[in-house]
Amino acid sequence: MSSAVATIGTKGVPRAEREEQIVHFAVGEFATSGYAGASVAAIAARAGISKPLIYQYFGSKEGLFLACLHSVAGALLDRLEAAERNVDDSVASRIYALQAVFEALEPQRDAWRLLYDPSMPTTGEIAAAAADYRDRTRAIAASGSSRFLRARGSRSRLDASALSAVWMGIVDSAVVWWLDHPGESAADMTRRCERLIAAVLS
Repeated sequence: MSSAVATIGTKGVPRAEREEQIVHFAVGEFATSGYAGASVAAIAARAGISKPLIYQYFGSKEGLFLACLHSVAGALLDRLEAAERNVDDSVASRIYALQAVFEALEPQRDAWRLLYDPSMPTTGEIAAAAADYRDRTRAIAASGSSRFLRARGSRSRLDASALSAVWMGIVDSAVVWWLDHPGESAADMTRRCERLIAAVLS
């Protein structure tokens, strides 16, 4: 994604490309200010375009946030689901899920905050989409946890649920640490987590 503000407001830019650029800037504003604190005016200012253009493309602040949510969560879940299909039942293989998260967020890592924004609407289309993405994320974690435990002779649903919750906490903590260390790349984080997992296993 290019961060060139000047290209958004110029004529001749295909609509799909312009929408993608607007979403990029909107994700940054929503991640920084939260849904409740963000304004269409601030997003337009970030993007160097007019408010009417945003309304023309997305209809409303709600429509723009929904587009951001689909863009961020969709890309992240696609990578997570692919990673989950290609791992075995070892602890060390969990690195591939972490790698998928880091690589998906690399272009705009503060997008993680948008996914868990407590100020987003609790009803309506945004709430439904956010709930669906959270359910899919939990399902991926639960599937991996159940498979991991079954390989070790445990079929307890409660154990799997607890392990899934622990794993989601680890992922969130790792990403939040990464956000506080902007000099670290996705590759740096993957290698760091690989070292940490190896240290724990040893």
